[in-house]
Amino acid sequence: MILETVSQVLVMKSASFTILCAAVASLAFAGCATTPPPPPKPSTASLPILITEYPPQPDEWNLFPDPTTGHVEVYHQGNYVGAVTGDEPASEDPPLPHLAPDDSQHGGDSAQ
Repeated sequence: MILETVSQVLVMKSASFTILCAAVASLAFAGCATTPPPPPKPSTASLPILITEYPPQPDEWNLFPDPTTGHVEVYHQGNYVGAVTGDEPASEDPPLPHLAPDDSQHGGDSAQ
């Protein structure tokens, strides 16, 4: 009797395994059997091409502060323009660069 029960369990297990394999195979075949969707059609409307103009390059101004004297040397496009020394009149806002009296290396008058 025990032998009959064991053989029945083995038959049931093999039947379940066969059904499981058939189900997986049918799913795999069904997944591959469908045709892929057609590729999307290209749009007939042309997209506008945005042409952006870049702003002009800013003038090249360079400021070099000297912490020992408090003067700020000003250069424009590589040429020395002058300095802002801190003793400009209050009405000059912003202060304009000028040749400082002690600016002898740039053509200033050191005798003033």
